[in-house]
Amino acid sequence: MKFSTLSIVYMLAFSFIYSDARAQFVDSLEKKESQCKINLSLIGIGANYEIRLHKQSTLNFEADIKYGFVYSNSLMYGENWGYILAPVFSTEYRQYYGTRRRIAKHKAIRNNSGNFFSFTVGYKAEPFVNKNMDDSAVFFGEPAWGMQRSWGRRINFESRFGFSLNHVHATAQWEASPSVRLSIGYVIK
Repeated sequence: MKFSTLSIVYMLAFSFIYSDARAQFVDSLEKKESQCKINLSLIGIGANYEIRLHKQSTLNFEADIKYGFVYSNSLMYGENWGYILAPVFSTEYRQYYGTRRRIAKHKAIRNNSGNFFSFTVGYKAEPFVNKNMDDSAVFFGEPAWGMQRSWGRRINFESRFGFSLNHVHATAQWEASPSVRLSIGYVIK
């Protein structure tokens, strides 16, 4: 009688400890509730706010200022410089994957580190500063694959590769192009 009572107590204690450890593991698979960061990319500077929707999905709101430079030199027109600054606003849905595998390999998932598939919709407004360059407002949609990695507590690296479908307002035509984004960010919160 003592043996069976003692074994039941051990089994209950083991199941309680196991379920508690499993709950902590499942909670560690969840992304941060929210994070705000400042980004510097190859063609712009901006800020984004990423909020968690579910355990492995987030919604990323972004506001950027994109810039571009051009230099031309010809016999007819001579040497010429141009530049452009334009605001860009976008919303991106991200579905992260492979988080369990990252934890099993003892890799960090801090600051939403991981691989993801995403779909972005956004609007690039007409430039507010330009010289010798013309550009039009564009509405865009972009499916992509990306990865986000943290270095230390605050530094964040992000790369995204996709395909952009653009509606150019000036010509009222649709255009398609590959899309690449590389950025370094500083996590504020």
